[in-house]
Amino acid sequence: DAAEDPLFTYVKPAVFRKRPTFTTFVALLNNYSAFTGEEEDVTEQELQENRAFLNEVMKTAPMKYCHQYCIAKGCTYKGKEISGSESEFKRILTSIWFELYSRSGRRNMDSSGFEHVFVGEVKNGQVSGFHNWIMFYLEEKRGNVDFRGYIKPKCRDSSTAETNDDDPVLTLQFRWNGVEKFVGTCFIGVTPEFEMALYTMAFLASEEDENVITLDAGGEKFDLNVKCHKYDGNTKVGSCYVEALAHYE
Repeated sequence: DAAEDPLFTYVKPAVFRKRPTFTTFVALLNNYSAFTGEEEDVTEQELQENRAFLNEVMKTAPMKYCHQYCIAKGCTYKGKEISGSESEFKRILTSIWFELYSRSGRRNMDSSGFEHVFVGEVKNGQVSGFHNWIMFYLEEKRGNVDFRGYIKPKCRDSSTAETNDDDPVLTLQFRWNGVEKFVGTCFIGVTPEFEMALYTMAFLASEEDENVITLDAGGEKFDLNVKCHKYDGNTKVGSCYVEALAHYE
């Protein structure tokens, strides 16, 4: 274990109590079975929690921008152009993020885009997905995650920037309930609506699996590759995550 200390030392508890997108997001994290191959049993309460989360994120600037961006780009879903209807856009979000499909290759409906990206799964004896800092923080706090260190992205030749564990994007190594994640990336400290907006735009507006962007994090910049893999006939999120390519000032 290269890291003796946890990744997170402190997060303000009020963030999870007072911000509706955080509280509704956290309510979703215990709705899934981690192991692929195990059929997911979705209750009416869980469906209501999905709707509550989407209702809250759609009130935010990032998701409003996401919706308008998709309209401006002439994006389509299942052959139909995305309209200005918020209710219709929420139905699309439900389909691409929350509708179940089989990841194990069996008939069992054992996965969804949301589960894979934001919660994590165990497949073939390894952690798959699990790209969200809130889930990481909560599971680390419970003693279920063992942070094993981070991997530094390359700096540009002319840069003196240093990567450390307070950067907004980290490439991590960790163990979850005794199962290894050898390389995983996630944003640190961003809102659920920011990630939903970024990954939804990558899913709907790009035909490519990889999309290189630059993130300005208040003085330091990161070149990121937003990876988005589609599933089930390009109708659902298979995986979305960021890869840090370079870090510079």
